[in-house]
Amino acid sequence: MLGFVWDFDGVIVETPHEKAWRIACERLGITGFTSNFYHEYVSGKPRLEGAWNILSKLANRSPSQTEVETLASLKTNIYLELIERGEYQLRTDVIRFIQRARQEGIIQVLASASRNVHRLIEVERKKSGLELAVLFDIDVSGSGATKKEVFKNAIEKLKEIFHEDMECILFFDDAPSGILAAKSLNQKAIGCFHRELLNYGADAVIEDFSNIPLQEFLNKVGCKI
Repeated sequence: MLGFVWDFDGVIVETPHEKAWRIACERLGITGFTSNFYHEYVSGKPRLEGAWNILSKLANRSPSQTEVETLASLKTNIYLELIERGEYQLRTDVIRFIQRARQEGIIQVLASASRNVHRLIEVERKKSGLELAVLFDIDVSGSGATKKEVFKNAIEKLKEIFHEDMECILFFDDAPSGILAAKSLNQKAIGCFHRELLNYGADAVIEDFSNIPLQEFLNKVGCKI
């Protein structure tokens, strides 16, 4: 039996996390926040870890817990305002790929580092009627303080439900932190959209999920249905 474990932001949906962090930094007078900084130190990480990285690296000092929580809360409020305004875009090619994998009996796990994934799912349900939640058999989003903890929880949940029948688990992520987390757990990591993720240990990178021959892809990474 196979399992696919999915990051959400930037993989299944293009979300305004980077924009929300940038606005939050501007409001607090924090300078130096760039896209490169975001992808290296913030993307794919739980919000408190991301906030700590911003404050410690851009302000060049050790921030207090209150400062970290203030930045993280401000960013969350801005993010929620943005998604309520519809500032996100579904990746339909990825959604169709998940649907095809489900039809082949592959277990699908949602493993976002963010608890706010559920708010966006609800916004989309009200907006279009699309039930993103039904794509997944298991949801461990926001269940850990780090991406590694969330991914570890995904593994444990799969093994708890399917015991020794889980032969191969693939982790799909678009950020270095996700690839590193999966590899640190001795799992297969599939980079999404960015070739440079191979530099972080990704077993393969998918730049376009449209019309991927599923069995051919699985053979390439050493799994089979």
